[in-house]
Amino acid sequence: MARKVTVRDVAAAAGVSTATASRALTNSPSVNPEMARRVLKASSDLGYSANVFARALRTQRTDTIGMVVPSINNDYFTAAVEAVEKELADSGRSLILCDARESVETEAQRIELLVQRMVDGLIVVPVTAFDSVPAIEQAVQQGPVVLLDRWADAAGADYVGGDNADGLRQCVVHLREQGCSSIVYVGAQPRTSTAYERHKAFRELMEPDGGADGPGVHGSALLGEFSFEWGVEATRQLLAGDVLPHGIVCGADIIAVGVLSTLREAGVVVPDQVKVVSYDDSFLGRLTMPRLSSVRQPIDAMAAEAVRLLDDRSGRTDAPVRKSIFMPSLVVRESTGR
Repeated sequence: MARKVTVRDVAAAAGVSTATASRALTNSPSVNPEMARRVLKASSDLGYSANVFARALRTQRTDTIGMVVPSINNDYFTAAVEAVEKELADSGRSLILCDARESVETEAQRIELLVQRMVDGLIVVPVTAFDSVPAIEQAVQQGPVVLLDRWADAAGADYVGGDNADGLRQCVVHLREQGCSSIVYVGAQPRTSTAYERHKAFRELMEPDGGADGPGVHGSALLGEFSFEWGVEATRQLLAGDVLPHGIVCGADIIAVGVLSTLREAGVVVPDQVKVVSYDDSFLGRLTMPRLSSVRQPIDAMAAEAVRLLDDRSGRTDAPVRKSIFMPSLVVRESTGR
């Protein structure tokens, strides 16, 4: 059996000390760039493979970050995962992804599993704002945790998210500018922070002094789930009524796709008869006919901030909890009469 190539072999081939070779192989900035290049070339030529487990024991780091999302079937969460993975790759780290399948119990199991795998930190998009708290609280005691997009009440973790109230305001103001005097909000039950904040913002905007940019705007809300199926069911309820609203605001693109498909099946022309605007600006919403006007969140910047907070939290468990809020922007397309 061939002998395994060691760091000592790489160092000898590169003409540097073993310590220098070791630092170069872990991307240490203290190594001269020319020496680092020689070490990496020698490593490649010799077929060197690092002993990950030994290095983890020595450095107390695995260079992996765990991430738990409510459902990988939601296109917005897929985009969030891709953004985080890209950010980690730029620093030579890897992502371990877990799907909670919209279950608090599964979420808790996945979080525990990642902690046992000794990841260097966790990024979690909580399934709910309240029931997810115990598992997240326990993880916070073990290492850095950042909540992305959704917060979990009093979980003690840093949080990075978008300004949901401002995003909803942009939707309502846009529909008002397009001549809509009756608006329906189709969203999810307030079990998550995003569902709660978006619905709350809509209710406040519909109040007489709520800032809906003009008199005569009135609206109602239908609440169900963040799902295509709920978008279909809610639209059927609207179609069964006497009069359709002038505009529909959807709490997420996955709902809006169900809304648009059901309106089309019923022969309702969007945007001529009903205008539809949504939230998340996911890839899915760009494939609809007509294309969906939607609120875009700066997910790349949010992912970068989540990783930054994780790194900054390492070794500082007693630091105050921090929140970073990013401003969204409405992308106007054909579903509201571009």
